[in-house]
Amino acid sequence: MLEKQSQGIKSNKQLFKLLEKRKNASTRAADEFKAAGREDLTVKENDQIGVLQAYLDTFDVPTPDETVAIIEDIVHRSASKGTPPKKETVRLQLFSHGMAGRSDGPFRDKIVDERLVTKTIDRLIGEVASENGALAGDRA
Repeated sequence: MLEKQSQGIKSNKQLFKLLEKRKNASTRAADEFKAAGREDLTVKENDQIGVLQAYLDTFDVPTPDETVAIIEDIVHRSASKGTPPKKETVRLQLFSHGMAGRSDGPFRDKIVDERLVTKTIDRLIGEVASENGALAGDRA
């Protein structure tokens, strides 16, 4: 029988996700213990949650509003150059490793909500495309 071998934690994102997963499991356990009237175990789980939250609080995690604002800035800067922004280009600017004298993307090595990033990029690129279409219609 083959055993699953742990690959270890190689990034802050992986560590954050592991801590978050453990905190969520402890939260569920505390709720179950409380419902069962096991105050002793509820206290133990709540202590564990406090320790995990203390570690989670050390990570630099942009808020959803900060995340959206950063994406808006990149999309609007790209659109202001007269070139319709492309999803891949925006993602590259957000997550890239700085090369050739360029700085790292604002989300490089940060813990961000990937679904929020994708949804926001899609929405903003759609808005820019609609605005450009409306402007093209005005010129006709």
